[in-house]
Amino acid sequence: MKLKTLVLGMAAALVSAGCATRDPMPFAAGVDCFYPACSVGVEIVDDGSGGRKLKLDGDGNIRMGTRHRLVAIVWKIRTPGYEFGWDSIRPHSGRLADGKPATNLGEWEQQILPHPYIYDTYSVTDRNSERTTLYYDITVYPSAGTAGAPISLSRTIANDAFQGREHGWMMMR
Repeated sequence: MKLKTLVLGMAAALVSAGCATRDPMPFAAGVDCFYPACSVGVEIVDDGSGGRKLKLDGDGNIRMGTRHRLVAIVWKIRTPGYEFGWDSIRPHSGRLADGKPATNLGEWEQQILPHPYIYDTYSVTDRNSERTTLYYDITVYPSAGTAGAPISLSRTIANDAFQGREHGWMMMR
C-alpha cells in the first residue's frame, strides 16, 4: 500500500511540475489570448463631459498565452457610425501624453503581422516568439454621416512566449 501511495504521489508531482504557472497579469484588466484567436470588442461611449472615448474588452490590454504562437488578435467595433482605417492599430510612438513607453517599429514588426482590415474589424497575428511588452495605439474614425474627430487610446500587448526551463519544458518531454 505504501508503494502505491508513493508512486501516485510521485506521478502527481511530475504532472504538476510540468504545468506552467501563469505570471500575474501585468495590468489591472486584460484579455487572455490563446491559439488560434481572441477577440477584443470596441465600443464608443460618452466620456461624461460631452465627448466620446473608447471602451474595449479587458480595457484593451492583451496577454498572450504561454506557448501559444501565431495567435490572431481581432478588434471588432460594436458601435454603429464608426470604422477602422489602415492605421487603426499601430505601435505606440509616444505621441499621446499618457506616460507609456514607446514601442519602436522594428520591435513591433518582429512580433505583429498585419492583416487586411474591413470597416468594423481589424486583425493582426502575434507571433509571440519573444517575451516582450508591446505598447499600441488604437484609433477609430467616424464613418460617413457621423460627426466628430477620430478617437484614440493607448494599450498593451504582453507576449508571454515559451521560455524553456522556467515553464517546465524538461517535464513535458
